[in-house]
Amino acid sequence: MGNRCHERRETLSSFRCHLGSRFDEFMTVPCFVWRQFKNLVGNIFFVATSDEVQYKFHVKKGSSKTRVFGSGYQKFLHDYDLKVGDYIMLDFDNAPELFGIFAEDSDGIEKHRVEEIPTAVVHTKGVMLTTAQTLKKQQLLHERGLGIGVVFVHTLTNTDLKGNGLRIPKEVVRSLNIFESGEACFFVDDYGYRPKGAYYTTTGGRLKFDSCWSEFAKEYNFEAGNVVLILFNLGDSGGINVSVDII
Repeated sequence: MGNRCHERRETLSSFRCHLGSRFDEFMTVPCFVWRQFKNLVGNIFFVATSDEVQYKFHVKKGSSKTRVFGSGYQKFLHDYDLKVGDYIMLDFDNAPELFGIFAEDSDGIEKHRVEEIPTAVVHTKGVMLTTAQTLKKQQLLHERGLGIGVVFVHTLTNTDLKGNGLRIPKEVVRSLNIFESGEACFFVDDYGYRPKGAYYTTTGGRLKFDSCWSEFAKEYNFEAGNVVLILFNLGDSGGINVSVDII
């Protein structure tokens, strides 16, 4: 009949999650604790490290599986340089208000947060952020993580919004270290509209997109004059995920 997972009868104070091949997309809560866990959380929950850094994780509950995902989860993976075979430990001491979280390598040795190297920010010519926009940018960077390459701050123009007019400058493209073409997916948040399409590099070294950009811009009612924060992350099959937020 194969191996079956038996739920623990006792109430656990903590549990470990092994990071499998798709850990960069989601983490599956072990079956022996999934009922106790899902009874404590809603669609989101908050975790805190030993040095009091907090992250917001999203939850997808199933009839037999519960998965943890989201930009906060991915930032934690990035901050602790987690890989396949590593572990994440969650404890219930202050749950459900706040879960404790620890990272361990494949040998069970605790991993510590990697110190961030300041990431360059590229602004298109003429962009001057207000104090409120600067604070919004910092908040988004904290929530989403730094992604790959530089941070791109841009004022949308009428040309950007006509068809597939958005062009990513070559100094940004060089920092991404990606293939010349591939799949692209735009998003604003973990639950919103996420059109998929393709990107390609022009002969001038800029990055352009197919109809996925125009569909995305139309869905979120972007307008000329909007100042946006654009971040890049690696997607599936060598593609890229692109988050675009108005600041």
